Amino acid sequence: MKLAILGASGGIGRLLVEQALARGHEVTAAARGSSQVTLPPKATLLRGDLEDEAFVREVITAGGKRDVVLSALGHRLPGIAPWHKPERPAFLQRSTDAIVGAMKAAGVSRVIAISSGGVGDSREIIPPVFKMFVALSAMKTVFASLEDMEQRYLASGLEVCIVRPSGLTDEPATGRVVIAKKYAGRATIPRADVAAYMLDQCEKPAFTEKTPSITVTGA
Repeated sequence: MKLAILGASGGIGRLLVEQALARGHEVTAAARGSSQVTLPPKATLLRGDLEDEAFVREVITAGGKRDVVLSALGHRLPGIAPWHKPERPAFLQRSTDAIVGAMKAAGVSRVIAISSGGVGDSREIIPPVFKMFVALSAMKTVFASLEDMEQRYLASGLEVCIVRPSGLTDEPATGRVVIAKKYAGRATIPRADVAAYMLDQCEKPAFTEKTPSITVTGA
């Protein structure tokens, strides 16, 4: 498959590139111009403004139209205190609009993006203590932005899968991802498992879930 991976400088983005190449896929990856990232030589890396629809369209058509767009984009926070704000508050809103517009212009219909467990209707399955943490920290702003991002994708008319992982770790992949219906205790998932799950979905003829809440522990 031909894949476009956006946000290749982040933890999950880098893993998506590495795992996609290991599976034999052709990868065009995109990262912000200021990012520090070195990818395997088989990946084509383009740097630019991911809020710019023209740049995103270049990414998803470079070397031939991509089959699926994978977005590992998110906010950067200077801290989690209630007064902390994302470095670019409108980044997800603008980048999502750019991605949707570029995909429609290029005739690419499938997109899978990362959100977070606790966003949207998955708020009902997270423990009360985590709801309190979100409400009393900078995550309140981030979750509102992620929910806005989700709604933009879901209203786009594209074939969409929005992955909502539980707490992220840098442990090795376990291969034991489950879709959570309710969280109990400490729910975590390695970033490597998130990347593997996203690629598994891409390799199916159609996405089987629209907004899966995934975890390894705590389900």
